Amino acid sequence: MPDVQDCSDGYVPPPRTGPNPFEVVDPNVKANLPEGSKVAKIIPHGSSFWTQTAQLETTLPDGTAKPYFLKVAEGENGRGMMRVEFEGMSWLYFMTPDFVPRPHAWGTYQLPGIESFTSAVARLHKASVPFSPGKYGFSVPTHRGFVAQDNSWCSTWEGFFRQGMVRMLAREQNVHGPWPELDELCQQLYDKVIPRLLRPLIVLKSITPVLVHGDLWYGNCCTDSATGKPIVFDACVSWAHNESTPKSSKEHRTKNASAMNTMKYLIEKYPKGYEGWEEEYNKVSHEGEAAATIAEDLG
Repeated sequence: MPDVQDCSDGYVPPPRTGPNPFEVVDPNVKANLPEGSKVAKIIPHGSSFWTQTAQLETTLPDGTAKPYFLKVAEGENGRGMMRVEFEGMSWLYFMTPDFVPRPHAWGTYQLPGIESFTSAVARLHKASVPFSPGKYGFSVPTHRGFVAQDNSWCSTWEGFFRQGMVRMLAREQNVHGPWPELDELCQQLYDKVIPRLLRPLIVLKSITPVLVHGDLWYGNCCTDSATGKPIVFDACVSWAHNESTPKSSKEHRTKNASAMNTMKYLIEKYPKGYEGWEEEYNKVSHEGEAAATIAEDLG
């Protein structure tokens, strides 16, 4: 967070999508300002390929206007970017203070306490159980950002998950065109991997559809300034598995290599699909019965 007049390039970037980290000044940012400083306003400023940047205008206790440059990045990778930039720029400023803007601080935005947040999510899921329709989906189509979600009702979690994957990958193909290798992997994903991982949940009757937010990430939650408790917004609601974290495909095709590698790994790991799980389950069950019989004989 350096002095803003030292690093402005005058370029106005195109509008960004997603949550705006500069709607309000985060409490952790305020805590790193000189004691007695008052925040006047915060506005987007400058340009960056990997971060979001803003001008923070403040007034010092003596009435002097003091602007700062604020940069925000997302996730653990973003945290690493901010830390190394602060450390590096601090050394550069130490060596040549007339050549480098002074870095003031780095850190993270103030988020709700993880325990209070996860407890609230659990309360939401538990409160919805008595109202569960016993199937997966939602009464109307929802959107994650600008992307419409296929929330058509399904009787099983496997079917609903598969339905969402089919829609997402079909959208990818519509945008970028045919990709035979991906098509082949997707078919094996539908036929082998998804049934292997999700159908046992149905057979074992281990899940009940609950109401989920559908797009939980730190940009869609904050702390209520009046109560200090976590609140969430920008939901993409559906009746789903309580541990589901569905995500829309917003990546460029060149970035899907990692996803394809994961698909290949899962296909190789579960070549027999659901039938492989049945074999393993029956074997374990029979071994358990045999062990119980032996224990009875020995007793």
